[in-house]
Amino acid sequence: MCGIVVLHGDTAEQNISATLTRLTHRGPDDQHYWIKGKLAIGFARLAINDESITGRQPYKSSCMIGAFNGEIYNADLLAKQYDLLRNSDCDTHVIAPLFAQLGEQVLSELDGFYSGVIYQLETNSILLFRDHMGKKPLFYGQANNTLFVVSELKALQNIDWFEQVPLGISQLDLATGTLTQVARHQQLTSTTSNLLSAMEQAVIKRLPKQPFGVFLSGGLDSSIIAAITCQHRQDVTYFTLGDSDSIDVAMVEMLVKHLGLKQVIYIPLPSEQKLPGLIDKVLYTTESYNPSIISNGLATYLLAQAAQRKDLKVVLTGEGADELFAGYHEQLSEQEWQATRTKLITDMHFTELRRLDKCSMAHGIEARCPFLDRTVKRVADDLEHKQFYIPGHNKIALRDAFRHLLPVEIANRKKTSFDVGSGIRKLVVDYLTRNGNTEIAELKEIWQATFTYDVDDPYFFSYPTFDSAIAKRGGAHR
Repeated sequence: MCGIVVLHGDTAEQNISATLTRLTHRGPDDQHYWIKGKLAIGFARLAINDESITGRQPYKSSCMIGAFNGEIYNADLLAKQYDLLRNSDCDTHVIAPLFAQLGEQVLSELDGFYSGVIYQLETNSILLFRDHMGKKPLFYGQANNTLFVVSELKALQNIDWFEQVPLGISQLDLATGTLTQVARHQQLTSTTSNLLSAMEQAVIKRLPKQPFGVFLSGGLDSSIIAAITCQHRQDVTYFTLGDSDSIDVAMVEMLVKHLGLKQVIYIPLPSEQKLPGLIDKVLYTTESYNPSIISNGLATYLLAQAAQRKDLKVVLTGEGADELFAGYHEQLSEQEWQATRTKLITDMHFTELRRLDKCSMAHGIEARCPFLDRTVKRVADDLEHKQFYIPGHNKIALRDAFRHLLPVEIANRKKTSFDVGSGIRKLVVDYLTRNGNTEIAELKEIWQATFTYDVDDPYFFSYPTFDSAIAKRGGAHR
């Protein structure tokens, strides 16, 4: 998507250009900034809907300066409904004028994913925004007596402290650096949509005007995305990772034949010679030394790299299905299921979405996730326990809704981690433990040679819910 930088301090003006340059990978099409006194707001732009100069950010709207990273799927509808003056076809340009009309209620109107900042000129105050799932990252903190807001921490060379911006709307006090949450996303009411129609609409609204890609693993989730996509568009390239003997590739080949997919790119696993350099790049990209983020991130990184080489800017992915539809466990009691599902969804911006965003944006690729659509989430939230589990099987509602579109082997396929099915976890584990060290110890050494941040901050090594399984990775990949 795009990259955001806000600096407030005596050196903001002299540092904004260099800081923004470190996020050029997020927005290779244009970099621009706005300065007023000690405040600088910069934006690195990946142009998709409006590639002209009118789509440039930061943008001014009445008495506000706005900069937003993301995609608003109902932007045209909102502009018409609220009579918004638009100088650009850029969809995120509706957020600031809509906020001027609706205030905090803007959260319930926006259909999409986003993070961003609004600077209110009259009150000299900063408002920070994040979508209902936290799909797009945003941090705030202090570095060398300068208050900052950034899409990625690597934009700063040294950091005194930082926090992730909460989901919803928060106000940042420029004088003290204090952040106050002023609005949260509200639970949306139940929907009459069924899962099949909700997913179809979620995919359709995410189809860009230009050619795009789909990431395939041969699992249930990405296969559903492919099955819907191929009914509506033919200018699609499908990407999958793994050598010819991997289970993922075997399943993808079955799906390709079943759906009649035409443009499929098979990406081989990296060689032993290339693997160390790729691990270094993914560690830098994700800002993490967690083994699971690294091996799954490496898979995403290679897929996004292949999409970039095809001159694409947008891909569809299956992230979110496991969290929403209980894909990580075959059987849990109703109480366990509710607690685990809630935690997995809450942690997504810290785990899977972080990995997806950073590894796709490293190559200027916008990854869109139909399963995270707000209507799909409402359908999932309304399901009963028995629609998630029956003895020996999970994701029952999802499997039943799309069984007619998929090969039976894929419709019934059990959950296999992306890095396991492709075979890339084995490469990573074997390489990192070659000298008898643990994965995380080896990665921590690489991380400390890469960054100057506080190595003990959980953001850099934790993977909530799944950390207990890290020690078992060596046996699970074979």
